[in-house]
Amino acid sequence: MKQRTKQNAMLSLAGLTPVAGFCACWLIPLCMTFWYAFQHNAFDLRFVGLDNFNYLLNNSYFQRGMSNLLLLGGGMIISALVAALVIAPLLCAHQRLSGVGFAILLLPLLIPSISAVKLWQSVFDTSSFLAPASATASLLTLFLWKYAGVGAVLLCTALKKIPQTILDAASLDGAGAIRTYLSIRLPIAGGQLAGVLIVLTMFMFRVYKESYLLFGMYPSEDVYMLQHYMNNQYLKMNLQYVTASAVILTVLALFLYGMFWLFHRRRRGLA
Repeated sequence: MKQRTKQNAMLSLAGLTPVAGFCACWLIPLCMTFWYAFQHNAFDLRFVGLDNFNYLLNNSYFQRGMSNLLLLGGGMIISALVAALVIAPLLCAHQRLSGVGFAILLLPLLIPSISAVKLWQSVFDTSSFLAPASATASLLTLFLWKYAGVGAVLLCTALKKIPQTILDAASLDGAGAIRTYLSIRLPIAGGQLAGVLIVLTMFMFRVYKESYLLFGMYPSEDVYMLQHYMNNQYLKMNLQYVTASAVILTVLALFLYGMFWLFHRRRRGLA
């Protein structure tokens, strides 16, 4: 009996360790961020309600950063999804080459961002004042090169799970490869497609690292995103605006993840 009690205590302690780490590294800082977002500033901790959010929503730089984040982010996600939809069936069609294809497509994730950025800067004009279209193209192509392969691998894995009998029946009914892919394979893999969207959205919110390395602190207005605004406000010690922006960004991310998750649940329920 004592031995079992001791084992239960050890298991409880082992379970509390990751919970304590989660609270210390994520939950408590998140709660502090939400708390600071409603204060006057870091040195005058007076509750000001929604004043900080009202200031941000009426700030032209914040509006520019948010609109660019949504427009560029949407373009990145859609472009990467289209590329994944094209590449995935090609991987499935050649089973012997799929392993090599997976390695090639996932290789960009292992390459340091600074190495890729140096190559992109030698091809595109990423200055703050010249060729904004070139700056936009550089960011979009870098995102495609680095993350579209992940979506293709995930989608190809889902397509491989479709029973071969269904595909054989479609072939007997006269459906071609393209018709089978669009009308049968993609609808069946609809739930996994939502998972691909979630992964690409996660990478989209992290693309600021590459953007900062490409363009610096003050990029062209066409690629000035919300994270640039947050970084500049942090350097000015306007922590109330940084935390308020973080709250808005968190709500936006949770909304997008929730929307894709509901789509995923719905598609799995129909499957």
